[in-house]
Amino acid sequence: MRVDGIAKVSARTVAERAGLAQGLVFYHFGSVAELIGAACLAATQERVDRYATQFDTVDSFSGLVDLAARVRREEREAGSVAILGQALAAAQTDPAMAEVSRAALDLWTERVREVAQRLLVGSPFGELVSAGELADLVSSSFIGIELTAPVRAAESDGALATLSSLASTLDGLGPVARRAIRAALR
Repeated sequence: MRVDGIAKVSARTVAERAGLAQGLVFYHFGSVAELIGAACLAATQERVDRYATQFDTVDSFSGLVDLAARVRREEREAGSVAILGQALAAAQTDPAMAEVSRAALDLWTERVREVAQRLLVGSPFGELVSAGELADLVSSSFIGIELTAPVRAAESDGALATLSSLASTLDGLGPVARRAIRAALR
């Protein structure tokens, strides 16, 4: 998928690259779609695991945005963003790809949810939004920024800069500002 794109993945192309018989694709996976699904999930789990320590050490909203910028840069360079775009496009008409895409996105979103859970403790926003909702918002925003970056590079960079500024503001709220926000949100 990284080299030829999802449209050109077939039992024949997989067998040629692997140096195996085409029949093995069907024997082990049942279909090319199931092979693609298994490959996408395995690759996503590997990528998420690569950042596990970094997710575990995020202790501020700014830290989360910094990690997002790092993941964005590294995953784009690795070709993962292009694969994500192809998988999401295929998911529009293929229920099996939709299921795989959701499972892969859930791997990332769960890590973000864990961070959000830590960050919302003691935050005035903890009463306004759940960690799961915040994780979905962050993940969806990240995906939107990534998928539109090829046609809106400056705007995508600007969106991350704005998020960084907002995160710094949230991190810098003092006790009086936190109380005022809590009161306003009730």
